[in-house]
Amino acid sequence: MDDFRGRVEHCSDYRNGREYAGQRVLVVGFGNSGGEIAIDLHEHGAHPALSVRSAVNVIPKEVLGLPILTIGIAQRRLPSAVADAMNAPVLRMTVGDITKVGLRKLPYGPATQIEKDKHIPLIDIGTMKLIRSGDVTVHGGVERFTTDGVVFDDGATAQFDAVILATGYRPRVDEFVPDPATYDAAGTPLTTGVESAAPGLYYCGFHVSPTGMLREIGIEARSIADAIAAQRGRRV
Repeated sequence: MDDFRGRVEHCSDYRNGREYAGQRVLVVGFGNSGGEIAIDLHEHGAHPALSVRSAVNVIPKEVLGLPILTIGIAQRRLPSAVADAMNAPVLRMTVGDITKVGLRKLPYGPATQIEKDKHIPLIDIGTMKLIRSGDVTVHGGVERFTTDGVVFDDGATAQFDAVILATGYRPRVDEFVPDPATYDAAGTPLTTGVESAAPGLYYCGFHVSPTGMLREIGIEARSIADAIAAQRGRRV
């Protein structure tokens, strides 16, 4: 990246696409941050492209007016493979064949992806439409940077004015929590929604769920509050 003369920033520093108007911008990553940033860049007059290294899943935000997370809640007790089999015809109808626009599809469905990889698939709010129209181009993974662009892993080259790294986040609670018994080597909490190995310390919202993170955070928060109230009652 030191050789690249353009601007490189992580998506955590991204605010909006206004300052990128008229520029060729590569967004590295195909998570929800990357997909939505590509839309915002386009709406602000930039020329976005996506670098997608791995196979992916894409799900619609809604199906016949029903939020996709509502479907996830209804299917939460089903084995992930069963839920994926049930949803496959609907995804083919609403999302279509993503391989036709240069994406590689995971060999398993979105529910299995969440359970197996702990990763939420792209919830499409318009990214796929822009890809199909050619307003957002799709490339493979980045092999290396050049002074004015990048070389992709298939040998293709392209010039860019800026690169935004939508490459994900890590919890890294180890940077501010002193007790190493409560998290793993990557700084990810070992528990969520219940008391950790450190008495009185609770983590909330670290469980990746197909039923929606905000919903799960609310459930965990109430459970934590009940546990604390019970502990206080015992002390009294």
